[in-house]
Amino acid sequence: MADLIINGLISTKPLSSGTVDAAQIQKLKQTAQEFEAVLLRQMMREMRNSVFSEAGKGGSNATYLSMADEQLANSMAAQGGFGFGKAMAQQMIQQVQAAQLINSAANAVKP
Repeated sequence: MADLIINGLISTKPLSSGTVDAAQIQKLKQTAQEFEAVLLRQMMREMRNSVFSEAGKGGSNATYLSMADEQLANSMAAQGGFGFGKAMAQQMIQQVQAAQLINSAANAVKP
């Protein structure tokens, strides 16, 4: 992926002509962050299950551990996590901008 960016095959900058309103950008970023939190939560659950195969199952302890994992995942995603959310948000913003450029009457070819 880095080779494609270096070679210029993938743009790291958003398109300049297509405009996306601030509310839509914020919604895309929030959705991507929430999705990253879900991924992190699942990853932590699987790690915990592999480490505590029998000891961590059942009882109220498992409930508290699950709640702690959820809070930790949400906190990690809010602070950038592994960067999945940011990359997804940027990609979605570029797709929206490209769709707006394609559907724009001003950019249409006129006979």
